[in-house]
Amino acid sequence: MSGSILIIAVGLLSYFYQDELTDRKSDRPVRHTIVPYINENGISQVSAVVDGKIAFYDGSSWQPLFWTGVNLGTSTPGHFPGDLSPTREDYLRWFEQMVEMNVKVIRIYTILPPYFYEALAEFNAWQETPLMIFHGIWSPEEELIGEDSSGRDAYSEEITAIFRNEIRDAVGAVHGKITIPHKPGHASGEYTTDISPYVLGWIIGTEWFPYAVEVTDRKHGGMPAYTGTYFRGSDSASPFENWLARMLDTLAEEDMKYGWQRPVAFTNWLTTDPMTHPNEPLEQEDLVSVDPMNIVTQPEWYAGYFAAYHVYPYYPDFLRFEEKYLTYKDRHGEINPYAGYLNDLRAHHRGIPLIVAEFGVPSSRGIAHFGPLNRNQGMHNEDEQGRMNADLLRSIYDERLDGALLFEWHDEWFKFTWNTFDLEAPSSQRAQWRNRLTNEEHFGVISVEPSPWNGELIRIDGERDDWDYKNNHDTLQADEFILNINHDESDLYLLIEKKSGDWDTPNESIYIGFDTINGGARFNDAAAGIRFPTGIETLLIIEGDEARMLINSAYDQHTWTYGVSNRLIDIDPAYADDSAGRMLPWKLPTDLGFYLPETQVTVPFHDVEVGRMIKGISDPKDPAFNNLSDWHVRGNRIEIRIPWMLLGFTDPGTRLVWDYLYRAGGFKPVPTEGVRIMPVYLSGARPSSVVEAAHQHLYQWESWTEPAYHERKKKSFYILRDAFASYTEPLEAEPSDGRN
Repeated sequence: MSGSILIIAVGLLSYFYQDELTDRKSDRPVRHTIVPYINENGISQVSAVVDGKIAFYDGSSWQPLFWTGVNLGTSTPGHFPGDLSPTREDYLRWFEQMVEMNVKVIRIYTILPPYFYEALAEFNAWQETPLMIFHGIWSPEEELIGEDSSGRDAYSEEITAIFRNEIRDAVGAVHGKITIPHKPGHASGEYTTDISPYVLGWIIGTEWFPYAVEVTDRKHGGMPAYTGTYFRGSDSASPFENWLARMLDTLAEEDMKYGWQRPVAFTNWLTTDPMTHPNEPLEQEDLVSVDPMNIVTQPEWYAGYFAAYHVYPYYPDFLRFEEKYLTYKDRHGEINPYAGYLNDLRAHHRGIPLIVAEFGVPSSRGIAHFGPLNRNQGMHNEDEQGRMNADLLRSIYDERLDGALLFEWHDEWFKFTWNTFDLEAPSSQRAQWRNRLTNEEHFGVISVEPSPWNGELIRIDGERDDWDYKNNHDTLQADEFILNINHDESDLYLLIEKKSGDWDTPNESIYIGFDTINGGARFNDAAAGIRFPTGIETLLIIEGDEARMLINSAYDQHTWTYGVSNRLIDIDPAYADDSAGRMLPWKLPTDLGFYLPETQVTVPFHDVEVGRMIKGISDPKDPAFNNLSDWHVRGNRIEIRIPWMLLGFTDPGTRLVWDYLYRAGGFKPVPTEGVRIMPVYLSGARPSSVVEAAHQHLYQWESWTEPAYHERKKKSFYILRDAFASYTEPLEAEPSDGRN
């Protein structure tokens, strides 16, 4: 950004100007009034808590809004959050799209590079209504967890010093008055752009680790309440809550050095909410409370204070097992456990604003947890994602909360999930490829997809024009068909073209064996009578209108992890013999089994067969588009894409697969030269004699270190655009009536 920042005071009313900027569309200099704000008693405010609502100043009065917004991550493919890889151009593009989606406020989690602040100021210079920011301040999360994950005392000099320094740096960055030295994993540089009138409020910290809260409270029991200049702990405040009051007071002191106040909050989540959940099966999920109501503002803090929670519909488990939530009826007369929880949360935080700082479901093929009303942690297409997120937004609004921040803006490849985490190795390579089985990678309304071919994907639609366009695929010639093979950072692609006539899938079958390492069986029980040239680890079967990926029992990570290693499910000892040809469904767990203390019910181990291939069309331009699609038949073509993990890859970018688990004695990544693909075509019933797989092809590719990708607005983008436009003015608060 060129030019300077100018603030002019006019009595009690001030205006914030961007001077000597250039309009990107006309290349003409512009000088545009951006934000009027109050400047009273030497304190500047653009936002404040007024009558229990978060309001902004419009030049004449305080205007409360229902704050719809989105969380913005800090990574792009090939990078982790600490790389801070989004560019200035990325931010400018995203800001325009956010305005299109009717976003009022962006939440960022930490200090970003100087060009983020410059880009925001440049963008807002020609907006009638600027994009506002909830600015986060990252707490020492790893230090609070501790190396042994047992939790550490928040009052330790190291932890407190780290957090206070981060607070000081964040405030300096917002006001454009700091130079932050280089530190790996952190933003740094010279911050000269003042975006303070665009900062609606502060949300400090991360989701609190319950054992760190417990350790802190136990070690400092009986301590007096913290009393600061702007914040204090109440008489009921726990030691951890007093520590947070101290951190909020530090933040207020730092902002006041520049003469500014704005509403502040700390991050919280259901795990450390202030309510009890007697049917929660996991001890750590209802172990401790961190209660925002035990922190109080001092008279000198005019801007106010609010509560911010991450609230998802599927976790913790009490959301789907507590009777009062399962029977709660929302304002539309519908059973709605999510709204029931929000009703309790709103009732507890009476008198202060309350926002849901994260909510949403992912548009992922993988799934990690079930929730009520099918609001699961995964296995949703983009249309379902949009409709469910719009329903969650409606619940947040109807329960009279004050804002809803969608998680998240764009898909991030580095993210991980508990039921695939150990299968992605080495973890340092996780950001280099897109795992469709990891739900956490797919929460965005902007899809971030591989694009090694001039920004295009292979589309699963039964057409071959995209294959001709790429023209860099391998080909295997068989008697009845031609097999085309390609890949990207997400999938292995197959196009099977029948040489004579169209596919008659009810009467014709395809069996494709995949071999990546030594071992396995040439015969197997799922493709009886077929002999492959080499032993196989995985098998694709297309019979009729069904397609499934199966896995050799000795290669199956699921039965090994939860049957041999953890002994949560029963398994057959014969699974250990890789040469026996026992093929199993490809599964991921969603629950490990637990006991519900209040209802005294044991919930068994539960898993989902993710190897069942989804038939459909993956072309976003097609009216039948389904982003979860794995295969499609059209005329003489069958087109297939197989997620890399279903083939046993821990990192396709460096060609690593896991070894046979019984042979290796556990999960161990090993190199592979590629994927040996062995197709067999059958017409009619399986023959009584042995059928030899007469053709095979070793498909190989070069390792990649910088994945190619492109962005696309998901269908959920447009659904949320309309939903965000529907909720502006906040509903008036009312006493909780405990409707059922």
